[in-house]
Amino acid sequence: MLLTLGISHKTAPIDVREKLAFTQENIPGVLAALYGEIALEEVALLSTCNRTEFYFSTQNQANTSFRQLQSWWKNYLTPQFDMTPYLYMYTEEHAVRHVMRLACGLDSMVIGEPQILGQLKIAYQTASQSGVVGRTLSRLFQTSFSVAKKIRTQTGIASHPVSIAYAATTLAKQIFCDLSQATVVLIGAGENIELTLQHLLAKQVKRIIIANRTVSHAKALAERYGAMAVGLNELGWCLQQADIVISSIASPKPVVTKTHVEQAFTKRRPLFMVDLGVPRNIEPDLAHSEDIYLYTVDDLQGYVNENLKTRQNAAKDAEVLIEHASGAYMEWMSAQAQLATVRQLRLKAQDIKNHALSAAINRLRRGEAPEKVLTQFAHQLTQKLLHQPTVQLRQASLEQSEEKITVVKELFDLSD
Repeated sequence: MLLTLGISHKTAPIDVREKLAFTQENIPGVLAALYGEIALEEVALLSTCNRTEFYFSTQNQANTSFRQLQSWWKNYLTPQFDMTPYLYMYTEEHAVRHVMRLACGLDSMVIGEPQILGQLKIAYQTASQSGVVGRTLSRLFQTSFSVAKKIRTQTGIASHPVSIAYAATTLAKQIFCDLSQATVVLIGAGENIELTLQHLLAKQVKRIIIANRTVSHAKALAERYGAMAVGLNELGWCLQQADIVISSIASPKPVVTKTHVEQAFTKRRPLFMVDLGVPRNIEPDLAHSEDIYLYTVDDLQGYVNENLKTRQNAAKDAEVLIEHASGAYMEWMSAQAQLATVRQLRLKAQDIKNHALSAAINRLRRGEAPEKVLTQFAHQLTQKLLHQPTVQLRQASLEQSEEKITVVKELFDLSD
């Protein structure tokens, strides 16, 4: 049985999620401990800022397995609250569909975002290296990765930016065709600026300068991404270098004024400016200046909303592909279960045959007549092979179970 147990941004606030999360460095040890303490056939663990989820297969009943894993999770992290209200649980095809939707970004805060696919691949790789993944989960993850690739190719779900930061960098790319030659000044050091920085680096921007009121915060961010950090007191110098200025800083009044720009520019050249601040960080009158392209959050929001609608439409097509893929996976699971039953049947028949054959060979070695030995061997083999089916058939007759009787007739090709 395939199961999923977890929490996410949809069911738990961040203060709960962080108490129930695992660091990537600890996950191999967590998997080893979990695998050793609970009767699981396979297990994998994904833990990000938005979710922590266990994927596992077991022969136990679903409710029993969920209770065991929940109890283990709580004991391992010892949170001082009841985690039950924040949990969700999926079984069989619902679990399969969930993993596929997750890989495609359909369960993310931002529909179609690609980061979760990489995180899921790391979770699978970690579980594989820990030796706690077998055929069932391997097939599920590999299928999910293939479905995600197919959906991104066929639906274009990730081709339209839906974050303000990404919209800003995409617009910059439209104005400056070659960002590898551009110098970007980022004002601020918060989450929006870091996300913008990541998008700029993906577009191979030549040079990035981070200007912030608290220089230590700017330096910490710059060190992580190979940028340059300065204080706001050097803003005039920054503007002299800049082709692109993107600002997102908490300030009651503009930090970039018309006077700043006029003093910085000794000759006219294009300057692309994006003001992500609320209140605004860049003096609005700069929009009227020649060669300055100034956009605000509201300007970009319309762009983002339109793209979000496009992604939502693409998500509908993605759900259809996931429905087909999850159905195919469940058929494969069913086939594996049937093959396992066939293997068990063959092994049992082989065991019965070996015992009967061993007894026959010993009798031949003692000099008994071969014809007598072979006759008795055939009789004993037939009796032992048919004993259990005969018992079950008699029981079915007593219970008047026509369905079981019909199955036996079909299995042994019996006519009335």
